[in-house]
Amino acid sequence: MKKRIVPPTPAELLPLQLESIGVSPKQEMMERPNGYPYFHWLQTLAGEGELSTNGQVWKMTECSGVLLTTGTPHRYEAKNGFWHTGFITFHGSMAASFVQSFGWNIAERFQWESGNDQITKLLADMLATAESGGDPSGWQFSSDLYRFLTLLRTDARTDNRPSMTKRLERVQRLLDWLEVEFADPGIGLIEMASLLNIGERQLNEKFRELFGQTAYAYLIQLRIRKAKEWLPSRPDWTVRRIGEAVGFRDASHFVATFRRKEGMTPETYRKLYGAGTIS
Repeated sequence: MKKRIVPPTPAELLPLQLESIGVSPKQEMMERPNGYPYFHWLQTLAGEGELSTNGQVWKMTECSGVLLTTGTPHRYEAKNGFWHTGFITFHGSMAASFVQSFGWNIAERFQWESGNDQITKLLADMLATAESGGDPSGWQFSSDLYRFLTLLRTDARTDNRPSMTKRLERVQRLLDWLEVEFADPGIGLIEMASLLNIGERQLNEKFRELFGQTAYAYLIQLRIRKAKEWLPSRPDWTVRRIGEAVGFRDASHFVATFRRKEGMTPETYRKLYGAGTIS
């Protein structure tokens, strides 16, 4: 039996606002030449379906779903006789901005692994809350919707690459090592790449995909972050000593790098956020 829950409408428009949520154990054919008036998430819970939009045809298997933006024409139907779906529709004052910030198209297909399916679990939890009337203000749903979108970004993939979570797992050994060894000024691209048994170019490609910067730029950022922690909390340490302690070979390089990254000198940062004045 199809279940569609429409929660109470909040008095104010929320950043993300749930319009409806539900499941269709026997999904019927649906055709919307003018699209749906809100953002529309549709995922397969069991069986198989097919969704077409903007000249694309996607197979909808288990652990896959499609996010359609407002007004995107689409059509979907069951394949092989059985298709059990779950759906969420939403809008909000920040909905379009959030979706755009994640880099998604007007229609985006997602695929994820079944072993740790947090996406489906969160949908089920939200449905249970909606059925019980447990969030009359709508703010919990707003928070849950943001978490749902974040899970799509981290746990699912939109192409043939592994999910962000899987890609992070492949470099986690290096990230953990850098958290401990960052103060060694001898660390370079060669040392980082060898730790993962990959080439330097491949290492930088992974870091650009995950963090938008090279592996060495990530290390410099880590050193600056540690310096920002220590400058206010260790007022008896000179700026030179802190620079050396976080891995810079000389004070002038540390000060220049810190100013470029933070827009101020280490001494100015210390005065703003701590009581120490020694430089």
